[in-house]
Amino acid sequence: MAEYASPEELVDSEQGSVHVECGRDVSTALLAVVRARFRTRRLAFAVETDRGSAVETVTSHLRLYSRLAGGVHHEDAIAHFGLRDAAKLRLRDASPAQMALVNLARASLFEPEVCFLERPLADLDAEGRKAALSWIAERTEHGCRFFTTLEPMREALLMPGSVFWHEDGRFIEVEQDDGNESGADEDGPAFAGDEVRVCKIPAKTDTATLLFDPRDIDFAESMNKANYVSVHGTLYPTPLTMDELEAQLGRFGFFRCHRSFVVNVQRVAKVERYTRNSFNLTLNDAAKTSVPLAKGRADEMRERYGF
Repeated sequence: MAEYASPEELVDSEQGSVHVECGRDVSTALLAVVRARFRTRRLAFAVETDRGSAVETVTSHLRLYSRLAGGVHHEDAIAHFGLRDAAKLRLRDASPAQMALVNLARASLFEPEVCFLERPLADLDAEGRKAALSWIAERTEHGCRFFTTLEPMREALLMPGSVFWHEDGRFIEVEQDDGNESGADEDGPAFAGDEVRVCKIPAKTDTATLLFDPRDIDFAESMNKANYVSVHGTLYPTPLTMDELEAQLGRFGFFRCHRSFVVNVQRVAKVERYTRNSFNLTLNDAAKTSVPLAKGRADEMRERYGF
């Protein structure tokens, strides 16, 4: 796994597109480096504070930038990002999700060679994420290098490229995989007949140890050298390793969809393939959570569950 000691080292690396889980100050520093390093390239960027002029409509805003960019027609961007119903809306009245899509649409007009985005998937529903991810994947295939920041690792892993988290001034790469390397039995755990087995998954709070029924868990996630289980939208740290979680939860309908994720398949509402290398599981929880599906595990999931 790669590790870099500064924004300059990360930007100057040969990592291709990079997606960084970090704070606001680090995002600002990265943007400054990207703008300095690629000032002679076709560069587009969108940050959270971008709101345009309050009196502009979505159409007038994108029409202006389409003329400046000389690239994609603004109507094509409106169509791709699902903004037709908001085309006449003034920017001051746009919701956070609509504004996020407007910013992505504006960036797309430039057909960039380099693109910097803050929280590109924030506030988006499943259709919005699909539009954003398909555009990012399409531009990546055309050689665009993306830098994204402020997204949680779960969202960053959905995008093509390398994922990093920032800790103590260092950028540390997240290990990813394309196959089953956990050593777990691919045929699943052996049936134990009428044996009664109790399974509780331990998790911690500041004052207590919680014991969760596997059926209450949506997914387990590894991030920043710690493991968590998600229960009703809240992440709880657990002392179990991902291999231990996979082994214990496997007989309750959980699947190791990624090196960093074990998902409750009963919670999966939609399996999507954005490009040949980009897979996503959308859960049926209140947040419609997106969980990455590693390319090498997609066939195994299809064979095991029939979808």
